[in-house]
Formats: sequence, C-alpha cells, structure tokens
Amino acid sequence: MRLLHRITVLLFILLVTACSNPFNPSLRKGGTTREFRYPNDSPDNVLRNLMLAYNQKSLEIYKSTLDEDFRFYVASWNVPEVGQNWWGYEQEIEFHRNLFSHGSSDGSYPSPDKIFLNLEIPPVHMWQSDHQIGHENWVIIYAPFHLQLSYATRADKGAIGFARFHMRSVDGRWYIAKWVDESF
Repeated sequence: MRLLHRITVLLFILLVTACSNPFNPSLRKGGTTREFRYPNDSPDNVLRNLMLAYNQKSLEIYKSTLDEDFRFYVASWNVPEVGQNWWGYEQEIEFHRNLFSHGSSDGSYPSPDKIFLNLEIPPVHMWQSDHQIGHENWVIIYAPFHLQLSYATRADKGAIGFARFHMRSVDGRWYIAKWVDESF
C-alpha cells in the first residue's frame, strides 16, 4: 500500500511539473513579460545582449545595446547594393523593427520565423583601445559572427564574417557606438 501511495504521489508531481520547467521558471511578474538580459556593465555583456536581442527577436534588448549616437557602417563591397555606406540610430532601429517583426519594407521578405546570431567574443586581452580623438575611453572588439535567418516558406538566409564594434562607456554603462560590418 505504501508503494502504491508513493507511486501515486510521484506521478502527481510529474504531472504537475510536466507543464512547467522548474529549472527555467517563468519570468512573468505582474502581468508583463520581463526579458532576461545582462547588465551593460562591460563590453562583452553588451555583445551578449546583442546576441540575445537577435535570438529572441527583441527590439527592446537591441535598443539597450546601442549608443544614442550609434552609427552602422556597411562593408565597402556592399555599398553599391545597399546604396549608402552608413546610417544612424533611428534608421537602425527601423531596420530591426522590420527584421524582428514586420519583414522588409518593400514586402519582398517576411520577418524570419527564427533568427540565430552567434558572436565569438574574443578575450579581453585581444580588445583594442580606440585612439581617435574623443574616443579615449572606447574599446574596439573585432568579432567573428554567424547570422542565420530561418523562414518556413522560403530558403534561409545567412551571413558570416567579422564585425568591428566600437564600444563606449557612459556613466558606467557600455554601448555600441559604431558597428563596422565586414561580412562576406
């Protein structure tokens, strides 16, 4: 009888926990969803948040990684296709709003069903100081990356290469001030 009771209790516990993972509890509090993110207290945490933003398709996390004077620079060999060699914060946010949820502005691509970004963040001793005047506290991180956009209704798209991130500290928080694309 005791064995039957123990088996019943065990089955009940398994049934109750089958619908939720006790090792990955819900982050819901007060009816709103909180997204996990790292504190922007170091350049490598900002790049970890960049990966989270892409992988979770979170515009809010993405915005938290960018400096208010952010600039994105296109690889020189892509300028003829893109039509410009750089853009600023507002255009970058609009591009990522489309990427994460709306699809391309011309309607030729839907938003991907899944996005995977992997950055190989180098160790601190490989980071460089930015010696440009006015960038005395900036750090440059040169990181290989792999980006994969997966679609249910069309072929996947991807990019690989290197990105050069110029990281800036403002009041103890780090941001990406300049992102130079060097993808293939």
